[in-house]
Amino acid sequence: MTTPEDTIMAKPPVIVTYSRLREEFNKAGHERLVDAFKAPAPDGFEAAEPPPTDQEAAEAMEQLSKAMKAMEDAEHVPGILAAPDDGFASVLQSVLAKRSAEINKTGPAAAGALEAQFDEHDVLGWARSLLTWFKGLKPHQWQTAPASADVIPNTSRIAVLGDWGSGLYGAPVCASSIQNDAKDYQVLLHLGDVYYSGTNDEIKDRFLGLWPKKPKAISRACNANHEMYTGGYGYFDLILKQFNQPASYFALQNDHWLLTGLDSAYKEWELVNDQVAWLTNLIASAGDRRVVLFSHHQLFSWADKAQTKMQSQLAALLNSKRIFAWYWGHEHRCVIYDEHPAWDILGRCIGHSGYPYFRDKFKEGTVGSMGPQGTSWRTVNPKNMVPGALILEGPNPYIPGHTDEYGPQGYLSLELDGEHLKEIVHLPDSTMIYEKQLI
Repeated sequence: MTTPEDTIMAKPPVIVTYSRLREEFNKAGHERLVDAFKAPAPDGFEAAEPPPTDQEAAEAMEQLSKAMKAMEDAEHVPGILAAPDDGFASVLQSVLAKRSAEINKTGPAAAGALEAQFDEHDVLGWARSLLTWFKGLKPHQWQTAPASADVIPNTSRIAVLGDWGSGLYGAPVCASSIQNDAKDYQVLLHLGDVYYSGTNDEIKDRFLGLWPKKPKAISRACNANHEMYTGGYGYFDLILKQFNQPASYFALQNDHWLLTGLDSAYKEWELVNDQVAWLTNLIASAGDRRVVLFSHHQLFSWADKAQTKMQSQLAALLNSKRIFAWYWGHEHRCVIYDEHPAWDILGRCIGHSGYPYFRDKFKEGTVGSMGPQGTSWRTVNPKNMVPGALILEGPNPYIPGHTDEYGPQGYLSLELDGEHLKEIVHLPDSTMIYEKQLI
């Protein structure tokens, strides 16, 4: 079990809260913000050419209003990291966090974080840089994966982290538990999301600087929407390079299993470019190997709005029942689904490794007996072609003062032993709270 002394530490992440932004934007006022969006770029930022027009400044204000609403909806407790699924909001948070750290305008927040302490003048000064950054944003060039899979041993352990890139709360504890595990891991895998928008600094400080050090293990990372909010440059140029990963989708196999990671974020919720054909060819040549998929976005969800694009793209493979299991993140919780009634697939959401998620979602189902550290599992029934599931419940001891308001974090380990597969859900300190022999 990982103790505080064993935990991997990095410099404290800076968080940007909606409550402070709202206060300072209100002080700045609408007209001054519009003028700021049209002003020359401040030192340290490249000016956009041509300068923003009145219409572009108005559009920026509209984007800002939408971003503020997204941040308001995402923030439950001021002083705790909240990162909405909104590109403009995420880039705004990244800019303000970076600038506040650079000019040393931060204050203490929960769990060792720092909170950006900007004022209305900072907001007005940085509005132009935000527009410049966001206006010129284009996605990183696509990289094509090799046609064949990398080989892993027939007996392998795989550590799976999802939505882990906060640098806070249970995230560094999860990393330390994996790093200090006496049993070896052959693969370390991230299902995506580095907050706020996967900038180079955030990738370095909140991801690579904390990634478990297992020199003999293969590391792989799925692309995700927060990384793509800044075009995916930190992900493609830093993570893939350090992981020696050729592309944002990948394949690993042994004599019994084919494990494939997909990029569902380059265009959100879609498998763009050659991925479907690539996956189809891999499975066609896999023989009798069982197939396990990994991605950031979910194939289906018991709680969130249904997204059907990937279901349509992979309809033939799903209907063939060739996919044994699929592990995803994006939703910030841990969900163990029953077998899908049509596709026979085992779906798993492992999106609870680093993002602090508020306990306000579920009232349905029944909660089982209490387990380690106050955790329990809520059993919910099938609905709308989504299987029934177990949903992890409990407190989060890594958010002091708000333990009972946020759900538990953790990670997953998969154990391949020949044709057998076991999955284990761990709390951040490595305590096992769920174990199942899948085959």
